[in-house]
Amino acid sequence: MPTFQHPASLNAFQQYRQACAIQRTTSRAGNPAWYQEALSLNLQLHIRADGFSISTWYYDRRKLQWSAGPALSHEILHDIAKLESFIAEALRHARAGGANGLGVILHIADEFSTTELKPELDNPASLPELRATAVTDPGAILEDSSIQADQASWRVLPYPAAGGQAIATTIAVSRQYAPFIELLREVGEKTNFPVVTHALSAPLVVIMGLGDVLAITPGKPFVAILQYPWFTALAFFNEHADLRLVRTLQHRGLRRPTNFRNALATTNASLEFIDPDLFILPLGANVDTTLAADLEASFTGCRVEEILRDGPEAVPAWSPEPLIAAKAGHAEAPAIASHTFQILRDDKWALQNFLPTPDSVLEIYPNRSEMRLLRMLRFARAAIIIVSILCAAYFAFGALDLVRRPEWAFEPSQADAAQGRLARLSEERKKAEHWNNLLEDRSKAWTSMESLSRMFPEKGGMLVKTYSHITKADGSPGLAKVGFTKEWRLTGFARDEALDYLNTINTREGISAHFSEIARITGSSAYLPNTGNRTLVVNVRNQENGAFKPVPPEEADDSDTTTYPFSFDLTITQRFEATDPMAINVAKAP
Repeated sequence: MPTFQHPASLNAFQQYRQACAIQRTTSRAGNPAWYQEALSLNLQLHIRADGFSISTWYYDRRKLQWSAGPALSHEILHDIAKLESFIAEALRHARAGGANGLGVILHIADEFSTTELKPELDNPASLPELRATAVTDPGAILEDSSIQADQASWRVLPYPAAGGQAIATTIAVSRQYAPFIELLREVGEKTNFPVVTHALSAPLVVIMGLGDVLAITPGKPFVAILQYPWFTALAFFNEHADLRLVRTLQHRGLRRPTNFRNALATTNASLEFIDPDLFILPLGANVDTTLAADLEASFTGCRVEEILRDGPEAVPAWSPEPLIAAKAGHAEAPAIASHTFQILRDDKWALQNFLPTPDSVLEIYPNRSEMRLLRMLRFARAAIIIVSILCAAYFAFGALDLVRRPEWAFEPSQADAAQGRLARLSEERKKAEHWNNLLEDRSKAWTSMESLSRMFPEKGGMLVKTYSHITKADGSPGLAKVGFTKEWRLTGFARDEALDYLNTINTREGISAHFSEIARITGSSAYLPNTGNRTLVVNVRNQENGAFKPVPPEEADDSDTTTYPFSFDLTITQRFEATDPMAINVAKAP
């Protein structure tokens, strides 16, 4: 694996090159386990160190299954070769199970101490700020100014109970396991396999899990006594099941603290607890088993109960921390509905990491959003290269196809011959257009007769006496095309029933409808009234027939002009302008 530098020591271009190298040489771009918490990974290795022994278990989060982990002892912790073998065995197990990462959760159960906050820091609203300051600058919030911040790791634990003298305290854990945590992380980076670490304070995890195992007496305070091999932690809760105080008593080589009963009695008195319930939790394989009997004899007014948590066969009852931490990862609500247990789980006060990865190491690698951006840029760059290659290939094939065409071999000498042929063809086309124009169907006799027969249908009460049709061109010299005029003149006789028809023909709508019908039937565009640039005018004049002789209708002869009471004179004029498509070419033929 290459060695990467902190971005602060690189310029912008070097930072980009290093980020691209990280994306190319590691699995950080495609494996989300690098950016998840240890308790969120599907495969977890829980390690519990209580001073006398170190226990390990595997937890498969998908199957909710526990199994024994690889052997680990204090001797192995101080032997780098053996420790690397331990880590290699854990990684082999993770890869064999198809896991995309390994979450290593260290439960520190061999030390637990508290340090008070400065008295002036009594504002509950400043808890988030105190929580962050405890990690970055613990000396700014600790009451004991003689403590050296680099000797241990401090985390804030709030006291949610109302009426307390302090809003929180700090929990201190030494850095004795920091080299082990750092080695886990380094092996994960070297093998390009995510190893995410999380160091928990075991007593805090147990306090968080009390809400699921205690059967408290409503309205009565209680004390949780956490028996570890090297120390005993006391958690005092008021009648609302809210945490008031946490104390720790060191055993100093004994099985229990020498001043245990006195410390318990004086603390109850200071907190004004009267006969609180006492819950004893043995949290080690070799803790003092006589504590419950002694407390019953010393605190006769108190209810004393020993709590053993049930769990899977692989995890012993005296080691509940892995079970509680794993359950917290599923975000299940505690059984006791108190503010303390709610915030310890939801705000993860009890799950704070005492040995996190240093910021100087985290800042070397791009975060998940930056890796996604680099991945998108890589795909975009590949897409641009592919598109460029395709464009180049397209133009290359286009040029090759162009060279292969007959036009590419066209000689300039052939251009003159082609132009000559084109000129002759143009002249022929103009001649054809000229004569086609002169031969246009402007006024054929059969279409005129069709118009006459349909204008005066048989048995229509009309008799046509004379019919004439004249077509003449307009005399407009100097124009390439001239318009023309068509005129129809008809005279005849009409009976009463034909007058309405003649009046209809005498309107623009009536005569246009007749011409449109003739154009449709004959196919002659000359009769179209509403196309080109043409006008259509009609004039019908009716008068009485002086030779009319009334006769019964059944005796009237259609050919007898004296049987028609009226005579009519019909004139239809259709004018085509010079801009009409049917205008006549008058120029000389080309």
